[in-house]
Amino acid sequence: MSEARPAVSDSEREVLEVLWEHGPAAVREVHERLARQGSQWSRSTVITLLQRLEKKGYVASDKSGFAFTFRPTVTREELGHQRLRELADELFEGKTAPLLLAFARRERFTRDEIKELRRLIDELARESKRGR
Repeated sequence: MSEARPAVSDSEREVLEVLWEHGPAAVREVHERLARQGSQWSRSTVITLLQRLEKKGYVASDKSGFAFTFRPTVTREELGHQRLRELADELFEGKTAPLLLAFARRERFTRDEIKELRRLIDELARESKRGR
């Protein structure tokens, strides 16, 4: 997800969650899964949300079958990166390190998460050395 896309609303994100969890689906399937999660949206609302997501570039539709099938074009990680980038721009003049440090100082991590963070930091340090 290289270019910035328009922001995703909470409702649109719920629809994306269904597609991330269950893979490509027709409107009916998305609507049914959302209903099982407690959503009371009508089928036409789900269609509108999927169309908005497609227009924004977050989903693509396949029109070759009987029903339109929608699939996500971004991963959770890509959307998370975009949201963090927007937050860094908004709160920290575009600098990501202060955002990450502010989060890390308040968050409780498991030992495995700390291990993974150390591995990532070491990897970034190696990459930085090579780039010099």
